[in-house]
Amino acid sequence: MYLEALQTYTNPEIKKLTPPSIYRASVTLNVVYALFIDHLYQGITDYAASYRSSEHFLIGKNLFEIWKKRMDSFTPGDEYDVVDEYARQLKLLSWYDWQVDRSPLRKGLKPDEAVLSTTLTTDKPEAYSYCLDALNRFDGQSRDHIFAIISEISLLGMNGIDHTTPGKTYTLKSCRGEAFSGLHLLCLMYVGFKLYDPKVDCGLDFAEAYELAQESRKAVIH
Repeated sequence: MYLEALQTYTNPEIKKLTPPSIYRASVTLNVVYALFIDHLYQGITDYAASYRSSEHFLIGKNLFEIWKKRMDSFTPGDEYDVVDEYARQLKLLSWYDWQVDRSPLRKGLKPDEAVLSTTLTTDKPEAYSYCLDALNRFDGQSRDHIFAIISEISLLGMNGIDHTTPGKTYTLKSCRGEAFSGLHLLCLMYVGFKLYDPKVDCGLDFAEAYELAQESRKAVIH
């Protein structure tokens, strides 16, 4: 995905055929994306290097710092302010309008309550089962194999992973022939990061389900 995004910046034909406002916004957000990956993997990568000579690099870096600062004290609903701030700096505020969620599930809820009502919880028995599956799946696998799976799920997560719609499934190139629910994918990613690098905070809280799955595996092994 990074290489595909880089084509927007390096391919002169794309620049020639793309409206200037769209081109500017696309390249700038790709800078933010590259900086985010470098930040996520704590300097192992340097994807942002390809953009350092770009006239859009500085504003991209500024947008990344806005996100990073927000995450230090993030509360549900802050993402709307971040979108507005990005749009303001990219001169795209007139391109969209916020709409009130009028679905029956949100009726009678205050805005903050509506956001919190969609928060992922780990009290479902499936979370334990999926964490156990992940532990068994990753057992004996190389770090490269684990990384391939969790990074693919992380990229899918950039567009949102639906963990509430019954019957909604996803596929992974690294696990051909299988279909996963959204919750299953999130559990795979959580456990994968725990095994690959426990210091990485992937923004999920499956601690209870993960601990139960570990205890279950130990009981079987012993």
